[in-house]
Amino acid sequence: MMSLTTEPSRMDCKEAGFSEEVLERLNDHFAQLIKADKIQCVSYVLARHGKVFADGAMGRLRFDRPESIMNKDSIRRIASVTKLFTAVAIFQLIEEGKLFLRQSVADWIEEFKHPLYESINIMHLLTHTSGLRADPFYYLEPYPAGWGSVLFAYQPETEGPHAITDSEELAKQQRTAWIRALLSGKPLSKPGEEWNYSSAGYTVLGEVIARVSGMRYEEYVMERIVKPLGLERTFFVVPEELQDEVCIINEWESSRLSSKLGPNDAPRAGGGLYSTLSDLNRFGQMLLNGGAVDGVRILSRKSVEKMISNCLDKGIDAFSWGGRLKDKAYGLGPLLIAPGEWIEEDTYGHEGAGRCILLLDQKRQAVILFFVPSNSDWCPESMIGTQNVIGAGWL
Repeated sequence: MMSLTTEPSRMDCKEAGFSEEVLERLNDHFAQLIKADKIQCVSYVLARHGKVFADGAMGRLRFDRPESIMNKDSIRRIASVTKLFTAVAIFQLIEEGKLFLRQSVADWIEEFKHPLYESINIMHLLTHTSGLRADPFYYLEPYPAGWGSVLFAYQPETEGPHAITDSEELAKQQRTAWIRALLSGKPLSKPGEEWNYSSAGYTVLGEVIARVSGMRYEEYVMERIVKPLGLERTFFVVPEELQDEVCIINEWESSRLSSKLGPNDAPRAGGGLYSTLSDLNRFGQMLLNGGAVDGVRILSRKSVEKMISNCLDKGIDAFSWGGRLKDKAYGLGPLLIAPGEWIEEDTYGHEGAGRCILLLDQKRQAVILFFVPSNSDWCPESMIGTQNVIGAGWL
């Protein structure tokens, strides 16, 4: 059963203003989901004013190892929570005067110098309003598969009568094949017209970060965000000696874990990181603190305030996986909790398809973070239900 720690450096539930009864309900909720085989395992942390008042873990670490145990410090793929790191990197470059929000992507990536794409700017990519292809299965059409499925068609010829013989030109086309594949097909809408969730847009942001900084995107995030914050178990490529500590839910994740970063691979800016509860809690606390934690400043307070404000004009529609929302609200990277939701409206953060979420409650200065890995396509009880249980616990 999940154990709760109340070390001296922590805060107890009473001090945090959270119901002990609801905390027990939360544990039972997780246990029942595991018993029903709706999730493989769970780990979570709840913190307030920088102090953890509840955390724990239970279930199986590996889908193919019944004896393996999920721990509070187990490493997990955080999927689209990576987008928050990408947004932080963009704002760091903005603060340095190297980039600006309304700047055209075409200023940095020549493939965007086309009437269909030249009006897309950095802000459009951050807010999912660029019109670039949405994630697979966001719509069934026109893009039921990701751009990677057509990448083969944009690889340069290396043999035969049409082979590229100039080594510099060949290298350039190999590096940019993914960009051409991503831009295949017409946009879903004009920039700024609709909200369509696009990890492809964040992949482009990763390329912009690389070109502006002169560093590979993954290297930039590790050097400018992960290392300064002291996130010791956050990686794009998990070291071999730690791979047995990574939570894995299926064969695809197992094969992905051992994959390396190739020289021509697209940036993993939309969902490439692995991390832990402790590291993500620290990252979230940095944002709640206005860009700094323990004397280490990652962003200015002004940048954080801009990131978490609603940056969409009134009247932006969002298909939102069939939700068909009017007047969509969204930050410059983070999702914003909309009116009518169970969680407080001044809460922001991001969800990951690896079944995890990082939420930051400004009103209570609280971090809400949980991993609920599942091999099912969607388990609303594990994501929405968990948020509802936690939301009921504040006194």
